[in-house]
Amino acid sequence: MPSTVPSPPASDRLFPLTSQTLLENIQVADPKTREISLAQFCSLYYPAIYGFGRKLGLTVEDAQDRTQDFFVEVVRDGLLKRFDAARGTRFSSWLMKCFKNLELNHRAASATMKRGGGRTFVEFDADCVEHSYQSAHGTNLPMEPAFDLMLARGLWEMTCDQLRAKHAGTANAALVSELLPHLLADRWPAAPAPSQEDVAVRHGTTAVRLKAFFNRTLKTQARRIFGETAAHANPGISEHETADLWALLCLYGEG
Repeated sequence: MPSTVPSPPASDRLFPLTSQTLLENIQVADPKTREISLAQFCSLYYPAIYGFGRKLGLTVEDAQDRTQDFFVEVVRDGLLKRFDAARGTRFSSWLMKCFKNLELNHRAASATMKRGGGRTFVEFDADCVEHSYQSAHGTNLPMEPAFDLMLARGLWEMTCDQLRAKHAGTANAALVSELLPHLLADRWPAAPAPSQEDVAVRHGTTAVRLKAFFNRTLKTQARRIFGETAAHANPGISEHETADLWALLCLYGEG
């Protein structure tokens, strides 16, 4: 049985902004790069894969087991090496197909022992991923857009991590943390949320400067980093597909 894949430490969760995709980093010879990239892949895709299993009708326990089985294939059996972006297949669609095949194979061999042996291979908060599924399920989206929404929310978490890191140690660090929950909204939230004027006073600036920083700087940075993170994590993704993920995220929020 392979060893457990831990969640990546905070310092390693941020995708490096290079021309290599996450899949390429998983297949490199350097053990540390490979380990970090595998942890990043599992962190990003676990909620979406689990939620897809629940969408297929699996119980909470079966979805957890099958998701663990899926990541056994990813890490131990090198599943990701089989993906060929040149064929024009969406990576998320390919992952869903692989999971469906795994589930069909499991049903065909239901009398045999589970591959995962009931043991945890990827460490994740079961309540958290179930909440992620329930939040996406509550939108009544079809299966593939629901998967994309869960993926977009994972990408958004990583985008927020990068924004915090980018502004850490600057005069705007605390302000950025307070503004992040509002970035996806079309407009500033109404009361009882604090007004922009109140936030500006609290952080020692003016409402005019805060609005400019929020709308021109932070929102622009968020959209750019989201696009870079999506491109890094999804081989072959187009700008149009990235825009669709962003639109889903803005429409349904971060969950």
